Amino acid sequence: MLSKTSTITGVVLATLLFGARAHAQSEPESEAKPPDAAAGADGTDQLTLQKGRLVVNGFVEISLSTDAVFKPFSISPDAWYGVTDDITAGLVHSATAVSGFIGGVGDALCLAGESGGCAEVYPGVGFEARYKLKLGGFAAAAEGGLLIQHLGDPFAFALKAGGIARWHQGKIAVEVQPNLIIALSNRGSTTTGGITISGNRDFLNLPITGMYALTPMIWAALQVGVALPFEDTGDAYRLPLSIGGHYRVNDMLSVSLAFSLPALVGGGSGTGADSRSLTLGGSYAF
Repeated sequence: MLSKTSTITGVVLATLLFGARAHAQSEPESEAKPPDAAAGADGTDQLTLQKGRLVVNGFVEISLSTDAVFKPFSISPDAWYGVTDDITAGLVHSATAVSGFIGGVGDALCLAGESGGCAEVYPGVGFEARYKLKLGGFAAAAEGGLLIQHLGDPFAFALKAGGIARWHQGKIAVEVQPNLIIALSNRGSTTTGGITISGNRDFLNLPITGMYALTPMIWAALQVGVALPFEDTGDAYRLPLSIGGHYRVNDMLSVSLAFSLPALVGGGSGTGADSRSLTLGGSYAF
């Protein structure tokens, strides 16, 4: 049974969605634009930034798991810069940027201490890039980069390769972000997407996110998918679930809130509804 913490989380999420909706209804109506979608030169959706644009994302990631509330909690910043109109480079820390999945904890600036589940204050960092393939109602981009999974001893890093595609029509958008993470060193214990696993392993991540515009400013989102290791698959696979909302305050600022079950179904221990997290996000475009 879910704890009182989960009930409070639901109330907070509902307050964000419907309180923001009431505010947004006083704003002029415009075409609903999915969260994190940049505008191309002709105003159409694209998944990269125009040359010279900078977007900074920040996530407060909080564990709500049974007997581990706020153990750990972390702050994970990401920064994306438009190198050209086709290429966007990123310095990333969050589970959302690394694996595509919402709901990770302990990714960067882990602030709960060792007794609160933080093995490291600053465990790792990633360097990624996106290349625009298509824009418009069906936008797509290739993405990849180098992920330093663990900066300490033992040092562990991996290569990421994948893509992102989004179909958008009216109030509905669907996004898929398949990616392959290939371990290049130290196949010992490490953390991937906020989940501690045995081994710096090769992983296939397939996040699928559905979004619906309650108003042009507010989107509700549901994310499912699968994280599939190539070794010991039965012991380490997981099927996460997240539900959340995005509120676009204006063309530069947006905020989000998501409640996640990072391993609703999976192998090994720590699965089911007892493993929970809350992610509060903010994004600012320069």
